[in-house]
Amino acid sequence: MKIDPMNEIPVIQLMDAIASGVIVLAEDNTVIYVNDMARNILGIQEKVQGMHYEQASFLAMNESGLPLAFEDFPSQKTKVTGNNVQDELIGVVSPKHMTCKWYTVSTSPLQSSTGSTLVVITIAAVTEQKQMENARQKSEEPFRSLVTSMEDTVFTLNRDLIHTGVYGTWIKKQLIDPETLIGKSVSEIFGRFAAGHEEACLEVLEQGTCKIFEWSRERGDQTFYFQALLSPLINENGEVYGIVGVSRDITVQKQTELGLLESEERFRQFADNANDVFWMRDCQSKQFIYLSPSFERIWGRPREMGYENLTQLKETVVPEDLPIISSVFQYPHEQDHEIEYRIKRPDGELRWIRSRAFPIYDKQGTVCRMAGIAEDITNIKEQEKLLQKSDKLMVVGELAAGIAHEIRNPLTSIKGFMQLISPDIQDHIQEIILSELNRIESIINEFLILAKPHTDIEFQKKSINEVITQAMVLLHSEANLKNVQFKEQLSSTLPAVLCEGNQLKQVLINVIKNAIEAMHHGGIVTIQTALYKRRFIKITIHDEGIGISKERINRLGEPFYSNKEKGIGLGLMVSLKIIENHKGKITFSSLVNKGTTVTIMLPIDLHRTSNHEAVSE
Repeated sequence: MKIDPMNEIPVIQLMDAIASGVIVLAEDNTVIYVNDMARNILGIQEKVQGMHYEQASFLAMNESGLPLAFEDFPSQKTKVTGNNVQDELIGVVSPKHMTCKWYTVSTSPLQSSTGSTLVVITIAAVTEQKQMENARQKSEEPFRSLVTSMEDTVFTLNRDLIHTGVYGTWIKKQLIDPETLIGKSVSEIFGRFAAGHEEACLEVLEQGTCKIFEWSRERGDQTFYFQALLSPLINENGEVYGIVGVSRDITVQKQTELGLLESEERFRQFADNANDVFWMRDCQSKQFIYLSPSFERIWGRPREMGYENLTQLKETVVPEDLPIISSVFQYPHEQDHEIEYRIKRPDGELRWIRSRAFPIYDKQGTVCRMAGIAEDITNIKEQEKLLQKSDKLMVVGELAAGIAHEIRNPLTSIKGFMQLISPDIQDHIQEIILSELNRIESIINEFLILAKPHTDIEFQKKSINEVITQAMVLLHSEANLKNVQFKEQLSSTLPAVLCEGNQLKQVLINVIKNAIEAMHHGGIVTIQTALYKRRFIKITIHDEGIGISKERINRLGEPFYSNKEKGIGLGLMVSLKIIENHKGKITFSSLVNKGTTVTIMLPIDLHRTSNHEAVSE
């Protein structure tokens, strides 16, 4: 029976005005209406009304180019389900033109006035869009191949932080199918750890700038580290519509960095707490790039000076030693080297420095840096001096023992006979002879002290203040004659010292007498005692005399060297020997025309103190 579409479907009159193609099917799938737009889109020229839809002169194909089964036609889906159906990118082949075009097809059910169910098919051409999409996919194919084969993981997110793509081999090695991640949000994938990831992504979306984000995860007893580079996806309007990210496993790199940091921290702790100065200098700029904190303790100056002012640093070196330093600073040495030089601290103290250095090479084998250790060897130098003096004392002592015994007996005889015949000699001649004989006898006694072994000395507990007082009493008359006054500043809380009292008295007499004789026009000799570091007694004797030059003060204590016209240098040498036997130390400081200070350090307990400790103090 023939159906009149105009009577059956009054609304069909409106369909010719629609910009889309429209086809209406009857309940038995025969075509009852095709508008002009549908004919134009599908290239239909013959009359198709009344034909079965499956037998019409066009054939629907799926996206892969294969013919659709009749039951898969959108119209059939609508008839079966009674719902609207939309299939995108349905290919329709025109047998006449042998062309393939692409459309979107929507089907909707429509009840007629007679109660039958019609199907309205709406068609829109999308061939151009499909061709562009195919071209885009083809152009993206190399990119997809690249990112799919990458060790890193490449992913894309939309503005809702939903994964729209996941690529790379790393994710597959973790036995994760990338497809299972597509459509999932950041929070779904990272769970309770998602906050940091979301914050980084939102920052990229809001600011439109790249961001590097790092995170770590614990798996059993291992920690794994990851890094992601997030970049904004920007459309032709300059709007950020998503994110592309590249994430990688940086566990090995991070473990190496942490190992280096740990190694650097161990070195820093070692360098910061070592007594020596660790340094490193750039050969091109000649500037120090590292100085350990001990620099400030040894040089007495801030480390910033070493970094910022190389000229000022060189000025700390004693002028006589500058050529040594200049040669090292001027040219990089290709071999290890060692130098010794002196520096002057801000407080005027001189320090001996031993610097050992070695070259550091770059990849080309060129010396790029010098590194080394600067050691304060002042105490070592002082010990060497003391050792040299000790050697001299030993030689003189051995010589003195022989000389003293050889001349002492004849001297005694001469002195005795002189006293017997003295009435026949004029008084002033007798006085000169006896004075010289007494001087010879005192020299012999000093020789014998030098020759006397340390083990023969008998030590007893004594008050050092009493020994000083006894020495001052003996010199009081001489001090009055020279218009010299004694100023005592003796500590009342000093413990007794294990010593040989007479020998210490001899040392004090020698030092105080020298102080008196140094003040030609009178003055004050100040004598002080104090407890030092609870282990030593410090005796300081200061005069206001003519002083001693630097060159001469370095020779004090040498045999047969004296500042006095008639001196032979044995008095001070004997004093040094006595203090050495007491495991103590004598030091001298002096300024010409200002005076001299002699400092004597004596240990309270001889048995618990070494000579090295006394020298170091």
